[in-house]
Amino acid sequence: MGELSVATPIDTMELRTLLSAAAGPVNFIGGGTDMLIAGRTMPTGGLLIDLSRMAGMAFISADDGGIRIGGATTVAAIAAHRGLAMRLPALAEAAAQCGSVQIRNRATIGGNIANAAPAADLVPVLVAAKARLGCIGRDGASRELAICDYAPDRGYLIAEVILPGDGLLPCSAFVKLGPRRALSISRLNIALLAEFQDGRFGDVRIAAGALGPRPLRLPLAEAALAGSKLEHAALRAFLSALAGEVDAAIPGRNSQAYKRRAIAGLGLDLVAQALGLNPRGQLFEDAAE
Repeated sequence: MGELSVATPIDTMELRTLLSAAAGPVNFIGGGTDMLIAGRTMPTGGLLIDLSRMAGMAFISADDGGIRIGGATTVAAIAAHRGLAMRLPALAEAAAQCGSVQIRNRATIGGNIANAAPAADLVPVLVAAKARLGCIGRDGASRELAICDYAPDRGYLIAEVILPGDGLLPCSAFVKLGPRRALSISRLNIALLAEFQDGRFGDVRIAAGALGPRPLRLPLAEAALAGSKLEHAALRAFLSALAGEVDAAIPGRNSQAYKRRAIAGLGLDLVAQALGLNPRGQLFEDAAE
């Protein structure tokens, strides 16, 4: 492997040409908020592609047909986009709680996914929304993957995040728990997308981060709410299912007992936020006891 070389393509055509011609390792850098952290191993050879000058990779389109977000779109832009906040409030909320102002201004949605951190704040929402990724491979060809099939070591550049309209449900929320109230990495984060009408849940999708190597769906918790009327019994069943999800995900871990307790509070906040209710209301207070 030779010395590290750096390329700064200005458009997709130049990027594809670079990828097709590269013989050694290829790494990408967008905002650099993960790669440039002190102590991280930096590439020492191959090709490093700087995406900061790429045209057409930073955009947000949100309409009735769904949502499309360019891979180089900053987390700050996602948090501030009004159309996105109306179409998928959980994603805007996750972006608003991701890192500091300085990090949000540099970090990109593509980097948040590609860094593959178990506690990445945007990813639980994307998993629950059944996001698809428009990628460019090492051969320069485009391909589309379900977010759950994405693996960072396969060398794909995430050019676009696609949220199909039929994967978006009308109610959504995101909540997280950190070791302190100020800026912190999530100890646990959860996203919920749901149908809710006349006091009853329809379809429900829930995903959580920091419960395993990557964010995952919580099928027991989804089943506890789906089709249920919002009442004490349903919330208690939901909390029991959340505890079961923790037990299944991290059996025997030192953090198991802590997360079993923490996920109950987060779960009630999640439901209340998604439905526009007060999490300190009597229904939720009774369920927590």
